[in-house]
Amino acid sequence: MSEEDYSEEEYEYEYSDAESDAGTDDVSMDARSQEGEDDDDDDESMTDTNNNNNNSKKKAASDNGSSNGTNKRRSTGSFDSRRRSGDNPNAAPMGGGKFDFDDGSGIRMLPADELKPIMTAQIQEATEVLGVPPSAATVLMREHKWAKERLFQGFFDNPEKVEQKCGVLARCGGGGGNEGGGESGSKAAKRTRAGTKKKHCEICLDEDGFDADEMIGMPCGHEFCETCWYGYVANALEKGPLCVRESCPQAGCKELITEEEVERAAPDLLPKFETYQLRSFVETYGMTRWCPGPGCGQVAVAPGSGGVFADAGGVACCDKCETCFCLKCGEEPHAPVTCKDLAMWQEKCRNESETANWILANTKPCPKCSSRIEKNQGCNHMTCSSCRYEFCWICMGDWAAHGANTGGYYKCNKFDAGAEGDDQSDAAKAKRELDRYLHYYKRYHNHSQAQDFAKKALKETEARMVLLQEQNTDTVWTDVEFLKTANEQLVECRKVLKYTYCYGFYLLDAEKRQRFEYHQEMLERFTENLSELSEKPLRDMNRTEVVNQTRVVDRFMKNILEYVDNGMED
Repeated sequence: MSEEDYSEEEYEYEYSDAESDAGTDDVSMDARSQEGEDDDDDDESMTDTNNNNNNSKKKAASDNGSSNGTNKRRSTGSFDSRRRSGDNPNAAPMGGGKFDFDDGSGIRMLPADELKPIMTAQIQEATEVLGVPPSAATVLMREHKWAKERLFQGFFDNPEKVEQKCGVLARCGGGGGNEGGGESGSKAAKRTRAGTKKKHCEICLDEDGFDADEMIGMPCGHEFCETCWYGYVANALEKGPLCVRESCPQAGCKELITEEEVERAAPDLLPKFETYQLRSFVETYGMTRWCPGPGCGQVAVAPGSGGVFADAGGVACCDKCETCFCLKCGEEPHAPVTCKDLAMWQEKCRNESETANWILANTKPCPKCSSRIEKNQGCNHMTCSSCRYEFCWICMGDWAAHGANTGGYYKCNKFDAGAEGDDQSDAAKAKRELDRYLHYYKRYHNHSQAQDFAKKALKETEARMVLLQEQNTDTVWTDVEFLKTANEQLVECRKVLKYTYCYGFYLLDAEKRQRFEYHQEMLERFTENLSELSEKPLRDMNRTEVVNQTRVVDRFMKNILEYVDNGMED
């Protein structure tokens, strides 16, 4: 990409209202229709699966009854039968009402409640493949971050080790407790107690004791009274999402409580516990991410099955709160910098020894008369109200030196490594590194502030649009909408420019950095031109000029991002 490729004349063309309406597709109805078809198919599939499951359970019971000395662990038997039949033990079971997100519809924003079917399908699959109770399958999947392949591989290599590590050894029938250690979770929690001997609760130590039906037991064999159980569950829920990892009340016991114990001890608290289970699923499943918008409960769901948004790698926009965010890290879209570099940059900026906030105060002295000046708009072309001196807010240099006839716009965006000097002492190296950091951080911070100014101006744009329409009685709303479009483009450009300095800080290749800084300078030039045009008084504003400059900036911004994605190779 050369300077000739991006001359301003190349981008300018006459505005056409017809062009602004082109390229708008509405796929929401198609997606909804597809969902409806999928739901119908799922209902039929689930009916078949339930019938198959009932037949399988009857057959398994018959086989267990006719076998002597057979291991009671259902998971091992299930694995052996799959191995004998030549089936892949890691393969998903056939049938079932699986909630399908891999329908080619791309990133989808859904309410959290609509993710229950996919969580249920994952649990059902783990239950059938591993041969464990659903409550145990939920814990096993959660502890493996819902990566079923990794769980299946580890489980079949050493089932007891995995169960013990996840806290479901007794629930799966592989460990003994004080009593009934071989029972499944549902049987232990709901079993019928025999005998009339009073039992003692190890929590309240009531002297009179309790009847058997007043005690609730865990699969590990530890029993406690209903009152103490209710208090224990209520206290666990006070911990928030961590309640799903709460273990048996018995000191030293690592068996985890599940929805079975919560349902028996505190049925009124079960919905809250299940809500935390769903929240844990969203936060640990590799293909979902909460919308970071304040108070928004929408969830972004990525297509494909690669996990950790392997097939997405892009940006999600919430249709409820209109928040856009990066799918991988949850931050605002930050092209061209990667999530890893952005995390390092943010950590560096949090370091008090390098941020030097006192250098980046909100006011700066005028280079000519030293009057304190506060920047209250996005444009970097400053004019001192006292002496009328015009200068650049970034480098504090004379604005006349920033014209097209004086070497190009914004040469101050480049870090001059040749000015570092030859001193190789540790102190000199530390100072040079700090100066280099401050060079990029000050410009990063400046564009961040300009982005905030542009967002503020965007909120005020509608009032200006109404005023502009009133001044021209022959105009309609679409004739003044260009002003809103220009401000939206400024917000986007300021955001991209902000992250170009983060990207440039970690770009060590000198040749690539030189090419990158040239295109960065061009983008700053176009953005500053658009900023000045959009901040003019309404009576001096040229609609065609603003529309053309908006499109110039938009096209160049997309090209430079594509250029970086392609490795900046000519």
